[in-house]
Amino acid sequence: WLKDKESSKFALPTIYHPMSFIPITIWKASPTTTNGNEQAHHNINRDGINLTLLAGIMCGYEYDVR
Repeated sequence: WLKDKESSKFALPTIYHPMSFIPITIWKASPTTTNGNEQAHHNINRDGINLTLLAGIMCGYEYDVR
């Protein structure tokens, strides 16, 4: 796994700041997990999946105005 990630241009810089070009203030302000993103994904799917285009737009609108 490590050998594969060492040859990648983006894998280690995403988890190890000294290899990243992101300023330290932004790096420290970023969350350390993706839990918030996962929760948002779960919440929007709770309203429905496999919807028609119109139903998806209507559900998305209702979600946005909550």
